[in-house]
Amino acid sequence: EALEIHKPQFISRSQERLKRLEHMVQRRKAQQSDALASNQGALVRKLSSTSTSSKKKQYTIPHPLSDNLFKPKERFIPEKEMHMRSKRIYDNLPEVKKKQEEKQKRIIIQSNRLRVEIFKKQLLDQLLQRNTE
Repeated sequence: EALEIHKPQFISRSQERLKRLEHMVQRRKAQQSDALASNQGALVRKLSSTSTSSKKKQYTIPHPLSDNLFKPKERFIPEKEMHMRSKRIYDNLPEVKKKQEEKQKRIIIQSNRLRVEIFKKQLLDQLLQRNTE
């Protein structure tokens, strides 16, 4: 409401910008559908030839309307692979590494304490056996 009163040009410019963006989206969709129709025959031939060599590594193809031709197209990543990737990244964080090291230290300290207790018991048993003899 305040913008309508004080900055009407801002609102009109933003509305024009939205219309231009919508127009660009529609134009790209139309170009994409045309490109898909023309490339469909080529894709069928390509898929039939690649089905025999399915063990080869398949790379993603850049989107034809993309500015960066080297940027690969978004591909489907399985959920399990996403979890593994997230876990690997999480495990490489410095805080997590430090926490794991501290946990390992605590485990070692606890095992050392148990060893000391066992040693004391054995030593006490040996002393008691010598005293009884």
